[in-house]
Amino acid sequence: MRIFVIPITRTRWALHCHPTNSVPTRITKWAIVAHDKWSKWSTYPRDSWRGKIYAYGETLMNKIDFREYFLKEIPTKSEGALMTKMDIIAPSIIGQSEILQELRTLAVMQDPYHGKWMKYCCYMLPVSSLFTLVPIIPNFPFFYNLFRVYSHYKARHGARHLLHFLDSGAYEVVHDSELSRWYTGAMTPAQSDTPDSHTVAGSSESVDVNHSLDRRSPDRLSAGSSDHVNDDFDRRTLDSNCHLLEEDPPLVTDNDISNMASYFMLPSFEPAIRRARHQIIAQRIKSTQQP
Repeated sequence: MRIFVIPITRTRWALHCHPTNSVPTRITKWAIVAHDKWSKWSTYPRDSWRGKIYAYGETLMNKIDFREYFLKEIPTKSEGALMTKMDIIAPSIIGQSEILQELRTLAVMQDPYHGKWMKYCCYMLPVSSLFTLVPIIPNFPFFYNLFRVYSHYKARHGARHLLHFLDSGAYEVVHDSELSRWYTGAMTPAQSDTPDSHTVAGSSESVDVNHSLDRRSPDRLSAGSSDHVNDDFDRRTLDSNCHLLEEDPPLVTDNDISNMASYFMLPSFEPAIRRARHQIIAQRIKSTQQP
């Protein structure tokens, strides 16, 4: 199993898990079948009722916290029974102790959070089962609620499996040299003719680094926290407002993420890290715009 740690800003990281030797359980197989059926709705015209429902459903799922998606990617202990080691791949700008501390905090804090909301969603299943719109249209509130039950279940058990690897010492932190190339000079003052700005290697965004280096580890998580942010910004809005993030600017662009996905040859890497990047930047922009 490989876990990728991708700094989006100096204090916030995106995470992605690529499992190997994973054996899906029956419930996971059902979820895969349901996802495949749902994906077929993307082929319908956007002005049709199926196309509109698919677009709205994708909007809802994009608002789910990216850390939940990451924990869902980690196989449960029964699915990952053949896994003996976890490789943590990260750029050299972040140290091993910071990475391990953040992963442990994430696992410990999110376990009870997802356990609580899994129970709440289970309680709502009988209620949502009563929402039958018309005979020919499926009960979408019920199916979405069922999806949230499965999502919280997977995230909770993914957090427990992650903590198991950390506690047993079955991991290795690998500082990938090619991945580090995208962050060359990102965490230190620029050495250039223009001391107030620096362009991160592999990036087309000019970011301000004329600030003292923030040595904090990434933002701490709290159980039941309201830090789960809805990303209401599209890509153009995000990129045009990045200048507001002077104290914690983005270190990579969507194009960098695409290049990273090509380098690692992982199709699932790009949508996961891109979602995390958009949510992180949107949260930062919202915080700067609050009075």
